[in-house]
Amino acid sequence: MEMNKPESIWADGVPEKIDEKDRISNSELADMAITYIMKNIIIPKGFKIEQGFPRKEVPNIICKRDGIVYAIMVVPSLFPDYITINDEFRLKLVSACLEHNTVPLYAPVGYKSIDEERAKAKLALKGDVFLTSFPGFVKLTNNEKQDFSFTDDNLFRP
Repeated sequence: MEMNKPESIWADGVPEKIDEKDRISNSELADMAITYIMKNIIIPKGFKIEQGFPRKEVPNIICKRDGIVYAIMVVPSLFPDYITINDEFRLKLVSACLEHNTVPLYAPVGYKSIDEERAKAKLALKGDVFLTSFPGFVKLTNNEKQDFSFTDDNLFRP
């Protein structure tokens, strides 16, 4: 039996006029990304979510597995970009995590409209359908600079 694929409410291409209420806000995109990480990675992989999480503040998710506590910062982006965090903020987060014996993780979640024209325009509209990508977690370091490339050496996949 074939499952029904979701369909966008939008016609093909970029609409001529877009009302601001039709755009997915940064906050809504963050909610989508946090939910994605929770439902598709954290819960299925057997992590125990700490009380009070997920939340919008950084870290978005604190969870534990095999005695290790992880502090996860979920960062949504629109195709073809992945947003990274600046060094000053990363170093503060890593420092706080080290004080609490916690592993800091960056979770890049990418969204791409199934419509190529909207995808190229980096357009996120309510009612559209998106492909979601998550290459894996990047363990944040206290190095002066950090490489955010998605290589097997840089990624943590539980």
